[in-house]
Amino acid sequence: MWQFLHLIKIGFFKMSVKTCGRNERNNNFPHQSNNQKYIIMKSKVVTTMIGAVALTGTAITASAEGAGDFCNSLQNIGKLYKDKSNPYIQEVSVFGRFHAQYAYVDGEDVNGNDFNRDFEEVRRMRAGMQIKAFNGFAVKANINLEDDDKPTGGDRVFGYQNFDQVKFSYKMKNVLGFDELKLTYGRHKIKMGHESHLSSKKIKTVERSAISNKIFDGRFTGLTLAAERGGVEGTLGILSLDDSDFIGNWDAGKALYLSTGFEALQGQMVLDLFYTLDQGDDDNQVGVGYEWAASASWEGNVGSWDLMVNTAFGDNGDQSKEKREGMFYGLVVMPSKFIVEDKVEFVARYQYQGSTEDEGIRMNSRYVRRSEIGSTDVGKGRGNSHQSLYAGLNYYFCGHNSKIMTGVEYEALNAEDGDVTATTLWMAYRMYF
Repeated sequence: MWQFLHLIKIGFFKMSVKTCGRNERNNNFPHQSNNQKYIIMKSKVVTTMIGAVALTGTAITASAEGAGDFCNSLQNIGKLYKDKSNPYIQEVSVFGRFHAQYAYVDGEDVNGNDFNRDFEEVRRMRAGMQIKAFNGFAVKANINLEDDDKPTGGDRVFGYQNFDQVKFSYKMKNVLGFDELKLTYGRHKIKMGHESHLSSKKIKTVERSAISNKIFDGRFTGLTLAAERGGVEGTLGILSLDDSDFIGNWDAGKALYLSTGFEALQGQMVLDLFYTLDQGDDDNQVGVGYEWAASASWEGNVGSWDLMVNTAFGDNGDQSKEKREGMFYGLVVMPSKFIVEDKVEFVARYQYQGSTEDEGIRMNSRYVRRSEIGSTDVGKGRGNSHQSLYAGLNYYFCGHNSKIMTGVEYEALNAEDGDVTATTLWMAYRMYF
């Protein structure tokens, strides 16, 4: 298994060596014609596509030599032990993911000046383990294995960085009138909005929308109680906003989390609420960027299309600057459809977010905001109105376990000092087991 991950890491490193140095030198191409810029951009996109395909080919070859069918091996390689009849240990499994991506951004800043940059990044590299025991207990933990600061001019480091999640849980069935009850304590990923309810392994766009990333923030220590009855699911959580690489303490601010999912309008409805009970002043406190936020999403089928609609709103609360306070709100509409069954999927996404103050919302950090170097001024990505339109194709080698994602995204931000517009070309390889 580790040899398999090592092959992937080496493959991506070779693919990215040529572009690492260019990112550090500010790829604004000031002395080149538009035709030269286009040729360079096209060359990089093609190189990245070839590299991603080569990665998958290498992985397939490596797996085929040791285990025959690649997809079956990838989907089952982490299942080390499973025996429901064993009263002590029912399951032991390991899991991991590797996400790499490339982006080329071309836009116009608040001063009307053109800018363009390209980025390549190891987006995620994680490994973890889960043990289920005593017919109800479970422990699950995973760690981050990369720290990639190349997009901001820093270094790319592989190896243990911190814990992503660490959770201890106990599940009970048919108790207190519920079909299932699950009590969990530890470092959680708190799911706010539809796009965060999907793991990064299975999201359909290279990056989540900006409004999704605004309300979905960080990892928090907490105690949650999840219940299910008759197809209705619900989660109640009390959280600590402590900033820790592992399970944190309760000395910082606290927050309340509520989520429920149920069938409605021939689809699935999910409602989420995150409310900070106090903002506190402890040095370890993590700011979530708002006082409270709420989300309502629906996903279902409309004809032959899968459709997701998500609305969100909230209050920014106290901020370092008054113009970053006030209410915020947003909408995401995402239709998708397989144009080649189980292999090629078309995805589109429209997103709008707005606020009552001049800088109440913000663009994603990847990658328009990271283009703000030298004379380029994108207002730090802050404004009171932001729209984006994404269209892409995903090619599935082995479902979500191994896939290539491509896309193009247009964004327009109304910043305090002017408008920012940008088009981003996306390319990504996603793998998990």
